[in-house]
Amino acid sequence: VLPDRNDEYLLYQILLGAWPYEGLARDDIGMDGFVGRIKRYMTKAAREAKTHTTWISPDNEYEAALESFVDKVLASNDFIASFEDIRRTVSFYGMLNSLSQTLLKITSPGVPDFYQGTELWNLTLVDPDNRSPVDYGKLEHMLARVAEQPEGFIKSALDNPADGMIKLFLTRKALMYRFDNKDLFLEGSYIPLEVSGPRSRHIVAFLRGLKDSTAIVIVPRLMAKVTPEGEFPLGAFWEDTRVALPGEISAGELRNVLTGDLIQAGDAFISVQEALSTLPVCLLASR
Repeated sequence: VLPDRNDEYLLYQILLGAWPYEGLARDDIGMDGFVGRIKRYMTKAAREAKTHTTWISPDNEYEAALESFVDKVLASNDFIASFEDIRRTVSFYGMLNSLSQTLLKITSPGVPDFYQGTELWNLTLVDPDNRSPVDYGKLEHMLARVAEQPEGFIKSALDNPADGMIKLFLTRKALMYRFDNKDLFLEGSYIPLEVSGPRSRHIVAFLRGLKDSTAIVIVPRLMAKVTPEGEFPLGAFWEDTRVALPGEISAGELRNVLTGDLIQAGDAFISVQEALSTLPVCLLASR
């Protein structure tokens, strides 16, 4: 039976990771669209696995069977209908993880690396799929909307996350803060922060410090089993979870760089419920 079960399993994994948030449009069917991308990836993967075909000695019969299987799967309305539930679930938690990873990348020790065109959700596969042209016009238009940030922008972006506007907003805000505080992120200390309380297992927190400058990062992790699909973990979800502050950091008011909210640091701790009341990730700075 062609293709073999390993390649079939790989196909389903790849579809979960690369499936467009908006679904398949008519122009996705051709070789330049989604179906063509998946065929090219599966052929590349099969050749590199060297089980049935290779780059040096391609097996045309196996590769044709593999491409035919991709065509049949993606032409099946029954398959797409059964696939949609798990695809939607994976997409939501993937978006949530992406927000956490983006802020961690920008604020952790080292230099954050961004590929052009990945400022939104990036669903491309390995090369050559990730070498497609960047739609700079679309990004420029979206960036202008993000810069305006009208009232209710964050809530609207979280209510409709599929366009990636919320990730673009986070990336812009955090990179601007990093640019304005270069020394803090290039030379500042990195201090992991202790978390306590009912949701402590689901928080990553650390502090970057240099002289009088302090930045505190709080992001969620491992959320699939504790927050319902489609509901970002905000506010009361975190109950009495707290981030402990080092002894040298005095209590006082901190500013959430991303939202503008003012957070009251209590007696050597920060309430996660308060810090993540508007956005599911947070970057706090001394005012």
